[in-house]
Amino acid sequence: MSANDQLPALPTVTRRRFLKGTALAGFGAFLAACSSGGATNPPAGPSVNPSNASIPTLPPATPAPSVAPTPKVITGPLHWAQWPAYIDLTGKAATNLKYSPGSSPTLEQFKAKYKVDVDYEEKIEDNNTFYATIQPELVAGAPTGWDLIVITDWLAAKVITKGWAEQIDQSNVPNCVNNLRDPLKGQVWDPKNDFHYPWQSGMTGIGYDKTSLASAKVAAPASLADLYQIDPKKLSFLSEARDTFGLGLLKLGKSADPQQTTADDLQAVHDDIKPLVAGGLTFTGNEYLQNFAAKKTWAAMVWSGDLASSGSADQIFVFPTEGTMLWTDNMLIPKGATNIYTAELMMNFVYDPTIAGQIANFVYYVSPVKGADAVVKSLNSSAPLDPALFALLFPPDDVVAKQHNFQFLSDDLETALNGLYLDLAGG
Repeated sequence: MSANDQLPALPTVTRRRFLKGTALAGFGAFLAACSSGGATNPPAGPSVNPSNASIPTLPPATPAPSVAPTPKVITGPLHWAQWPAYIDLTGKAATNLKYSPGSSPTLEQFKAKYKVDVDYEEKIEDNNTFYATIQPELVAGAPTGWDLIVITDWLAAKVITKGWAEQIDQSNVPNCVNNLRDPLKGQVWDPKNDFHYPWQSGMTGIGYDKTSLASAKVAAPASLADLYQIDPKKLSFLSEARDTFGLGLLKLGKSADPQQTTADDLQAVHDDIKPLVAGGLTFTGNEYLQNFAAKKTWAAMVWSGDLASSGSADQIFVFPTEGTMLWTDNMLIPKGATNIYTAELMMNFVYDPTIAGQIANFVYYVSPVKGADAVVKSLNSSAPLDPALFALLFPPDDVVAKQHNFQFLSDDLETALNGLYLDLAGG
């Protein structure tokens, strides 16, 4: 989309409007790794494909036969499977952090520009559960029912390497080609972005409800060791096993480098968590947002942008002293999609810096789009960010240095991880 394209005027609601002055403990550290521009120079952070990450040993994709270019005909509706609270919202939907048709300025602008409907559904709570819903169709070579999906690094690598993603016509996504941030380029599993473009990046750390903890006379956790000491009936860890076990490794003082991790290390994490499960620990995806709101959960392993959007000044995100997990969620077009060109248009649309900034200003994750940071500043020009909050967007070197990528596991480690997680979660 060019700067001259006119979009329908829609109200802008940001998640900051719901923060009510909350002091997020360390929110936005990953921006230092992926953003450019701004008033200060953030330290260089690791990319989401650090050199020490191992790529799953998967069968190579069968080369596709030569086919004619995708016809440039807009068809719809675009069927998009997405995570909760992961696009800009207005009105009641913004308050409830639950999408309803007509509630996203970005989607409404896309629909108005291209005269096509979008069936946007918050269908993804964790990667494994969603993958189970589409894997049979992918294996069978049948359409999944989705035109666009958003999945995390490790699963994106699996789907792409198995040949289960449609190749993107780069001529249809010039914004993506021109505006993708450099640290997100060159992934080993898709070095030329033939099959994916990042949606948002973030980290996994600790979240807690300060009122609940204060009422129970429990100190707020600053470390993973502190987190493990809280009443397990009031705790939740993540159903994303890589996040839970990655943080579990850090808690035990072990490396979260997949090339150094052993099955014995994973067993040690399992054994460390097992007593918490016996005491009532649960595992969730984004459902922890509802559990925090209902005061069922006091503290949890959480994703970096979520509590910033919760609407409660009681809910705080902290980067644990031991370190955090680093990840990126990615847009893919699953094999057999019906509306491929329309999906490419959506990818291109959300890589316009104006749209990307609009999304980032609400979702509070790190945009992969060059120039989105300047848009976020502009959107807040009439009510500049609190200096303490603004400073959190440019964290100190020691926070950036403690980012870890536990995404890409060998087949043997992945099998061991899944088995140990299922034993804990009762699957």
